[in-house]
Amino acid sequence: MSDHTKGQSTGPKTVDGKAVSSQNARKDSIFVQGYLPWEDQDEKRQQFGAMTKQWNAKDPSRQMLLRSIEQCHIGIERMLYIERKKIEGLMQSTLIAPEFCERAGFSQKMANLLPDWYFLEDGIKEKKRALLISQIYDEADDLKSRYSDQLVSRAKEEYPALYAHVMQGQKEGASFLMVLGRAYAQSVPTMNLAALMNKFTENYEYHLIWAQAPSRYQTIIDGLRAEQMEQAIDLEKSQRYATNLQNRMLKGFSALAALDQHELLMKNQQKPVTQIDSAANTVLELSPKESDPKKSDAGDSI
Repeated sequence: MSDHTKGQSTGPKTVDGKAVSSQNARKDSIFVQGYLPWEDQDEKRQQFGAMTKQWNAKDPSRQMLLRSIEQCHIGIERMLYIERKKIEGLMQSTLIAPEFCERAGFSQKMANLLPDWYFLEDGIKEKKRALLISQIYDEADDLKSRYSDQLVSRAKEEYPALYAHVMQGQKEGASFLMVLGRAYAQSVPTMNLAALMNKFTENYEYHLIWAQAPSRYQTIIDGLRAEQMEQAIDLEKSQRYATNLQNRMLKGFSALAALDQHELLMKNQQKPVTQIDSAANTVLELSPKESDPKKSDAGDSI
């Protein structure tokens, strides 16, 4: 066996020893430092370093107080994070559909038929589209009921949404009635307009329903969301928790300020003693020179 092999460490052999050793390898991990995976470890360290510099916290006492303040600050951040995540989750839930149907005056069968974009926060695009679809439908209905060659000749100005929908992708100067006829293949223009409306009713039923009272429906949904948030987040409890952490932070800062005042007081009390010692040393240095016998004898001889 070589000398190197003899001196080589084999590591811990007991279960407890191995557990401690495995934790040593994680000293610098976020978990050991007290941070959660979604928290920016470097940012937290920089913040603590800035507080350490601000309070000149080189001693253990100040370090402990600053750690306590840091934990309070992190606690408030985590509370806000949890509340935000709860709200974000609620905004992506469609569980309010049955109650929405009840308050909006729809049958409960509609609760399983309404599309998700009615309730989701990212449904704004479809809600805007619903208004455009409704405008096209209403313009087609008006042109059908009031049909005349004069109205058709002014379709671009009188029915802008309908005209843009029918003429989409067509060459400049194309005939509105000819394009409409090719699209729906009916014998007369009014029947083509009726076919367009039927297609919209079939393909965009829930868009047309939403467009009947969009502000009212959105207000109902917003109210239901607010009720959900109130149930999910105990505002009174959150306020108490935040206030408690803020009070602990203030106590920590007060303790740091008290340490500074105490150290300043001790320095001020030591100054007079130092000055007295300095004055005494000066007197002791001068006294032998004044009582020098040689100088005294010289004076007598003169």
